[in-house]
Amino acid sequence: MVASFSNGLSGAEPRAGRRNLKGDMREQAILECAYEALRKEPMRTISIDRLAKGAGLSRSSFYFYFESKWQVLSALLSSVTDDVFIASSMIFDRPEGISPEAAIEHAVSEVVDVWERHGHVLREVGDAAAAEPALQAQWDRILGRFIDAAAAAIERDRSAGVALDGPPARALAAALMWMGERNLGLMTMRSANAIPVDEIVETTTTVWLRTVFGLEYRGGSARS
Repeated sequence: MVASFSNGLSGAEPRAGRRNLKGDMREQAILECAYEALRKEPMRTISIDRLAKGAGLSRSSFYFYFESKWQVLSALLSSVTDDVFIASSMIFDRPEGISPEAAIEHAVSEVVDVWERHGHVLREVGDAAAAEPALQAQWDRILGRFIDAAAAAIERDRSAGVALDGPPARALAAALMWMGERNLGLMTMRSANAIPVDEIVETTTTVWLRTVFGLEYRGGSARS
């Protein structure tokens, strides 16, 4: 069962007067129908009639909630990437007493789990973004949020003497985040060039530790 998609369209405010409990349930039904349909086929072949029917609505009722099927994909993207951001939180805001290794290792494991659940949506965004400028702009904003959060964490650790000096924090964060994004995308496409799932945690944690902290990965032994 898909999680509740309640965060709206690309972070936009809901249209005045249209939100109520029944409306939220109908919007949720459209999103759930699209989420499941995308497991089997791309959005370009999924009709609005199908999404409306799958949600128990008429075609005209669909347009009360979404202007297009691409706006449905936008809403799914917002919700899925919120889950990815939460999964990454130990990288961005490491709890006191948790080592960099333990925090990064945990975050990478969580992100991989989330990506494996929602990868069919993220794969579709990657395919559709080139033809949908608004979707591409949304994806860029989302990646910017991740990069900014990682850069702030690197700057905090540098100020505390925990992280190494080096390239500008945002440039370094961008390199690390794009590395992760590209590999997860390849994993979703089942590319032979993706890092195998059973090697992602060790590989990604090693890169982060060496690059940001000058530390070696000890295979999950560091917990303090």
